[in-house]
Amino acid sequence: MIDPELKHHLEKIEAELKDFHRTSNSLSSTLKRGLVYGAGYVIGAVLVVLLVGWLLNIVGIIPIFNDQVSEFRAALDQVRTPVK
Repeated sequence: MIDPELKHHLEKIEAELKDFHRTSNSLSSTLKRGLVYGAGYVIGAVLVVLLVGWLLNIVGIIPIFNDQVSEFRAALDQVRTPVK
């Protein structure tokens, strides 16, 4: 015969596994998880491309962005100055 305390713990574990299985197989949770992972991949890829482009611009390999960088710096300087 199985110990009653052990039986109680096993029933609790079984209930938790059934709940986990139910939530992990639902279409809505799979869709939400896919959307979050997809957004993470897109945001990560954009950040990597921006970082690599910025580093290449600083090194001077891509001088084509010099005009845009100078315009961006001028805009930042204009924003930093106090309004009178």
